[in-house]
Amino acid sequence: MSIENRESSRHYARWRIAIVFDETENRPTIHGHTHDVSLRGASVYTEYNVVSNTPVTVLLSPPLAHEGEQQKIIEIRTQLAYSVYAGSNYCFRVGLDFIKFKNDGLRILKDKLDNQILLSSIGVKPA
Repeated sequence: MSIENRESSRHYARWRIAIVFDETENRPTIHGHTHDVSLRGASVYTEYNVVSNTPVTVLLSPPLAHEGEQQKIIEIRTQLAYSVYAGSNYCFRVGLDFIKFKNDGLRILKDKLDNQILLSSIGVKPA
């Protein structure tokens, strides 16, 4: 049996995400969705094999908590950890290590993840 040793708990979530490369790489933005998210990183599914030796910017779009809430986009500077083909899903699974959050992005992410835990504990399936 394998024991996972992580600094932050992973939360399974299907949130929209965009991976934006620096201008110097001259590559188009890649869109996908998360498989899981933590305060330190995420695992993402995308149609494309994502490779970059330099940090990229990630735009993470958590679901709205209630109707009428304004959409919050979390901007994070990220290092790509891995990209592997996930045959059972017919796409690539990309690992992201978060480096630096823009503005209050870390607080927003923490609030969204805490809310997801709360909803799960009372039997409500999060978006």
